[in-house]
Amino acid sequence: MSYNSEFERTFMERSLVLVKQYEGPYDATLLLNCLLGLLVVPNERCVDSIPADPIDDSRKWGISPDAIQACGNPRGTHDPTTLRGLVRRLRNAVAHFRFRPDPDRGEVEAFFFDDENGFRARVKLPELREFVEKLAEKLKEM
Repeated sequence: MSYNSEFERTFMERSLVLVKQYEGPYDATLLLNCLLGLLVVPNERCVDSIPADPIDDSRKWGISPDAIQACGNPRGTHDPTTLRGLVRRLRNAVAHFRFRPDPDRGEVEAFFFDDENGFRARVKLPELREFVEKLAEKLKEM
């Protein structure tokens, strides 16, 4: 496998292709793998390209505002009540292994995410898929 000089962009494009083409029994695993890559790999360079729109606009990115149970406490430079803050909190949850499937056994319907700042969300798989696709599309524009 080779990458051109724009590693992050190529990585995001390939992640998007994987998500869109996959049709198998491990979609929850694939989504988490891609989410991990899309949130952690470009984090330091790309997070500021995510709009600072109100978190209520998260539906445009695939996640229902009802999925977000708590935005968490303000900490750092990213307001938790914005879309950028949501991306940062999801990044924290995934990078620090603070997520779990729902239900714990059987076919996964959603994932719970949380972080040490008080963020909590339950994101259904179809919403997570749409979010991953929209995030990849946005980040590859950079």
